[in-house]
Amino acid sequence: MESKQNLKRIELIKNISISNYEFLREILGRLNKIFEGQRAVMYSDIINLIVKEGKIGEKYNEIMLWCNYKIRQGKTFVEV
Repeated sequence: MESKQNLKRIELIKNISISNYEFLREILGRLNKIFEGQRAVMYSDIINLIVKEGKIGEKYNEIMLWCNYKIRQGKTFVEV
């Protein structure tokens, strides 16, 4: 039973929802302005921006979980 719930949660983390996708695009836009095109945005940059700004809420948690999942897969730069 517990493993089914874990698998379902993992599937939710793997696939970012449409509402969070739009939110992610907004964050990427802000980070691109900060970096001024000097380098590509990394998943850790997204997490750091959310933490630095002190943002809390379900949307932010889902984005950070998704970024952490991508980092654990060995991916560094955001591919959206």
